[in-house]
Amino acid sequence: MHIRFAFFIILVFNAMALAQDLPKAPPESPPKAPTAPTPKTKAKSVGKPVDKPAAAATNEQVKSSETATQSQASAKNIVALKELNLFWKGVSDKNRSGNFIFPAWIAATTMPSTVIPSPENIWPGMDEFENWKKWVAANPALRDAIMKAQNCFVIGIPYGTEGLDAKWKAKGIAALPGSAPGEAAFGYLTVLRGLSAYATVSMYMDAKAKKFDEAFDLSLAMLRLLRQVSEQRMEAEKLFGMNMMSHLLEADRVFMAANIATLPVKTMQRVALKGYPYIKPGDGERLKRLELPEGDRVILTETMQKAFDGSGQPNELYFSKEFGEMQSVNSPLTRFGATARWRELSKVHGPLTASQEKLVAVYDDWWRRWRMRFYDPILDSPTQFSKLNQSKYALVTLFVENLQQVFDARLRLIAEIDGTAMAAALCGFYLDSEKQWPKDLASTFPIYGMRRMNFDSFDKAYGNLNYRNLGEKSQPLGTPWGQVTVTGAVLWSVGQDHEDDGFDQHDPADGTGDIVLWPPPRFLAHEAGLLK
Repeated sequence: MHIRFAFFIILVFNAMALAQDLPKAPPESPPKAPTAPTPKTKAKSVGKPVDKPAAAATNEQVKSSETATQSQASAKNIVALKELNLFWKGVSDKNRSGNFIFPAWIAATTMPSTVIPSPENIWPGMDEFENWKKWVAANPALRDAIMKAQNCFVIGIPYGTEGLDAKWKAKGIAALPGSAPGEAAFGYLTVLRGLSAYATVSMYMDAKAKKFDEAFDLSLAMLRLLRQVSEQRMEAEKLFGMNMMSHLLEADRVFMAANIATLPVKTMQRVALKGYPYIKPGDGERLKRLELPEGDRVILTETMQKAFDGSGQPNELYFSKEFGEMQSVNSPLTRFGATARWRELSKVHGPLTASQEKLVAVYDDWWRRWRMRFYDPILDSPTQFSKLNQSKYALVTLFVENLQQVFDARLRLIAEIDGTAMAAALCGFYLDSEKQWPKDLASTFPIYGMRRMNFDSFDKAYGNLNYRNLGEKSQPLGTPWGQVTVTGAVLWSVGQDHEDDGFDQHDPADGTGDIVLWPPPRFLAHEAGLLK
């Protein structure tokens, strides 16, 4: 496998050399889509989706000078960008969601805050909720754009600046891999943050008007849009898409709990049977069509050519300037230290050939693990990345150190999707049974829920989610916000320690507890006054 992958890299290098002399016209026919891998692997340190700092930039606040700097940086990887853009260039305009959401976003009024709240933190009791409602009401075109975009195949934003709509570029709506680490290189993700907040606020506004079908339809459309982001080629994009989906799914469960008295039975049946199980056709309960990001390998392959001299040895000036700048892009005050660090690393870094071999080995290993069953015994063996000398191959580490997070995020997202589908099924049963919770999950099938969605991605035995009906009895539950009390139906996953702890702790930082999916602990914390 390693040999085949090495031959592939050699072919890529040759293609890049030829591509430099090719005309800039896009390919006449779309590339053949890669075969979707079966996403089965093991993640050793899976936690809840990381709450990254909310984006401060809005559609009116992106500085043109920052955009110009990023554009120059991304142009350094022009050959790699052309290869990345083959992913979407054969897709027609009507099947690119960016053609709907970005123009609507540019035309929308400014958000009420520079800090965009994550979906799970949005509820009627939050600060500035009324201002967010006014913003949503003033921009109905955003709703139309989300609904139209949900059925598209790709986001359709070009990597780099070539072919990028001038209006998008002026607003910082761009994807510039190689210009900065992580999300900082993908300004368009701010739009997706804003739209996720828009969808969540809209749900509560729809609920007040008793428009529950419209509320869930908008959230499902937003989930499908984020699912498209999860298929983007770069690791940072995929992590953003998966984590934001997990946040929005938790927000949906909080919404269900907040409106349990008035939710229509038919609506809950529909979303449990035909909504959450089909965010993307073919995904099923195990996200079988989700692929591992490969764009970072493409960018790194070309970057390596520039970072080493003619004899294949590290270029000290390139290392210190380019990688020092990249590492400190979000912290300018650390620029001097980062530059010095990379200057020293260039003196001990392995040569080009050895670095290429390590890159091939790392990606080959990740791809094999991605296709395996989640808890295959072979996954207990050390990864190629874990065996990497962090100093000698610092360049490889810089680009692929977060790949384990992609595995972790996938397992969490599976639990969130399946748990939300089952929570909707429980609500449907409850509302149609004179407010009585089922004695077991099997009682919800097939009228209120789908049996195959009862799957716990954290269970090493590939078993079901855990369920208990406490009735009128109460049980304490520890949460990140303090202790709350639960009664009635309780649905939970065994969580990242893979052991059933009886839901006494919800998602603790040390990973030794369970993940309580219903009732949503965040809602219980709201009710107990632990969260404002």
